[in-house]
Amino acid sequence: MLFHPEVAFRDCNHCLDYLYDEKTGKVKMFHGEAVERLPSVPAPCHCKGCPKGTPEDQKVLSPKNFRAYQHWKECKAVGQFPNDGLVRFHASILQDLHDLAEEQRRNNFLAAILGGR
Repeated sequence: MLFHPEVAFRDCNHCLDYLYDEKTGKVKMFHGEAVERLPSVPAPCHCKGCPKGTPEDQKVLSPKNFRAYQHWKECKAVGQFPNDGLVRFHASILQDLHDLAEEQRRNNFLAAILGGR
């Protein structure tokens, strides 16, 4: 979700049937309709690779870890965390990952700007 938001919430089975814009993560549309994937156009997971993995072996958070991530986002949004050791432990891990993802986005942005010269 942090490193590849464009595919994080994409349904893998839907991606096998429809085309997506790999930069925005949105379904490609034509005249208000989703563009179907032709058999000759393999899904990203079957050719160049998808950060989310494959429909058979997805790299996604477990429901338990997803709840922990959602809890961290809620606490961060209001600036209030419960005084709990486990919450602090999870928060430190999630903050580190969040910071790393932000640094990666900044570096990618700078590389794109500097690469255009």
